[in-house]
Amino acid sequence: MEDYLLDRETLGQFVDALMKKRPLPVDNADELSEFRETQMKKLDDRISQAIFGGLDQRQSDELSQLLDRESDDPEVFRNFFQKEDINVEDIIANAAQSFSAEFLAGGQNE
Repeated sequence: MEDYLLDRETLGQFVDALMKKRPLPVDNADELSEFRETQMKKLDDRISQAIFGGLDQRQSDELSQLLDRESDDPEVFRNFFQKEDINVEDIIANAAQSFSAEFLAGGQNE
């Protein structure tokens, strides 16, 4: 099972809503399931890239140190992003909106 930045349920709900809005390039339930999983992974990758791709070297190093400590306290990461004035919610919303527009236009995320 894949690891996702966002939880699978949230990703799945978002992708399911998009899939209802246009014809899909699938012929059966197995292909539908595979297509859905692929889209969830692409969405998660887009969000991850939007969040972590925008970090400068110092921020990346600091975040790596936090990850090395293997803290599973989400507050540690919230504090990091808040201290760095990075609005993760806005980044996620913008990445999801971009993904949605591309998906509905039949773009590259297929």
